Amino acid sequence: MLIAGIIGQRDKGKTANLIKSILSGAKRRISIIDLKNLSNLDTNRVKSYLDEHRRHNTEILIIKIDMECLSIELLECLCFDIIILTDKADDISETDLDNYREFTKKAFSLLNEKGIAIVNADDNELIQLLQGIKHHIVTYGFNLKASITASSIGDLVIKDSLMCCLQRTILARNGKLIEPQEFKVKADIEGVDPYNVLAAATFVLINGVDFNVER
Repeated sequence: MLIAGIIGQRDKGKTANLIKSILSGAKRRISIIDLKNLSNLDTNRVKSYLDEHRRHNTEILIIKIDMECLSIELLECLCFDIIILTDKADDISETDLDNYREFTKKAFSLLNEKGIAIVNADDNELIQLLQGIKHHIVTYGFNLKASITASSIGDLVIKDSLMCCLQRTILARNGKLIEPQEFKVKADIEGVDPYNVLAAATFVLINGVDFNVER
């Protein structure tokens, strides 16, 4: 079972729901939970909870995590295969930036040895913090450095799909190389921040789903 953490102060639920919507169409068994719902459990009960998901053949467990939850003890028994960071430093007040930096470091400490971090390439503060990070990082955003971006700003007005562009080759978790390409994310994205769509699309690609194959 793959365990993914969507970490931040905003839009975690929208990103998680987009991932579930897309991957359910690809016949993947997905479960989503908020870490706050586990906060009253001790370590052994959290492990039992994870084992229960494995017995029910959950393929991907997505855990939504607020910044303030990163300090709770039960995180010590969680080891993430993938984390998605949804916040941007530009959206955080100057007084909270130090907390943001500590939160980011803590988030990376939750990744397993071969874990993958999906991060916003437009967050200059975060990109600086990633210097020296040894984990595999895949970026999304609206600049040429992002691994995954939108094909054009005009596409953002479409309510049920977004044209995206993979700008460089990435390695999926199944070992397959995914070459640069354009693909359409079909989902109900009305009112959803395009960044969340790009983050969800990045997660799906990394898990080996081909958007260009009809599902």
